[in-house]
Amino acid sequence: MMSFPTPLRLWRLLPALALTLAVTAMAAAPAAAQVENPVEGRGPQVIDTATLDFAGRQVRLFGLQGIAEAQSCSAGTRVWACGREALWAARNRIANHWVHCRPVPGAAQAASAEAPLVCDLGGRGGPELNAWLVEQGWALADRAASAAYADHEDAARAAGQGVWRSR
Repeated sequence: MMSFPTPLRLWRLLPALALTLAVTAMAAAPAAAQVENPVEGRGPQVIDTATLDFAGRQVRLFGLQGIAEAQSCSAGTRVWACGREALWAARNRIANHWVHCRPVPGAAQAASAEAPLVCDLGGRGGPELNAWLVEQGWALADRAASAAYADHEDAARAAGQGVWRSR
């Protein structure tokens, strides 16, 4: 015969259930806030050409595959430090500009990472940093994430811009 919990036993379980719900809600709240809130500041540090650091908060740029500082490129027998040059170009472009980064509605993200952002130089509505990096050949379009910058990459490749001058 099946026994059902008495009302007294159910009341004893209520605090544990409430605590579980509260912890779950608190864990989900920061992730939701990260996606919805823009990030902005003056002259963020450039980690690679697809990652910026705003005073300890790292931001991934939407639709890009960054060029790492240690990456090298070759043109025939000539090898050059294209990663270092790409990093220099990104740092020079950002310099002391105010950078405003906003989330992309519907952009896919890893469960443990923040949503990738689109960043504008000089504040909201300024020139788009993501597009500039790909147009100049200092970042690659992440075609698996979005086709947004594929045409920019194709044009940079055709013009031999940035890392494409070695191909």
